[in-house]
Amino acid sequence: MASEKPTIILLSKSDMSKEEISALSDAEAWKRIYSIRTVKYRDNRLQVCFTGFGASKKQELIDIANSKNFKVVSSVTKKLDFLCGGENAGPKKIEKAEAQGVQFLSENQFIQLIETGEIPNPT
Repeated sequence: MASEKPTIILLSKSDMSKEEISALSDAEAWKRIYSIRTVKYRDNRLQVCFTGFGASKKQELIDIANSKNFKVVSSVTKKLDFLCGGENAGPKKIEKAEAQGVQFLSENQFIQLIETGEIPNPT
């Protein structure tokens, strides 16, 4: 029977029932927990962050990105692939993205990427 700590983790991080978890040994429970964590880190979708857009335009772009299996994030990180900026994009966010080698796209360039699958040339 799995002890309290792995049981709590599995209840919160999986769709297993308490009965299913109690049938596991501690070793089996921890193995399941680590496999859940491994799956999280294997998200290899392209990441995009939208900045400098009004709320409705930003949501429209997020919906488009999600429909094309992009991972939409809210900040610039090392894993970010594209920063898509509107008229009010903050210079600090753009600077951070450029320093990390993230490609900056305008809205039109992002739409071109979605439609053609080709990464547009920087302007």
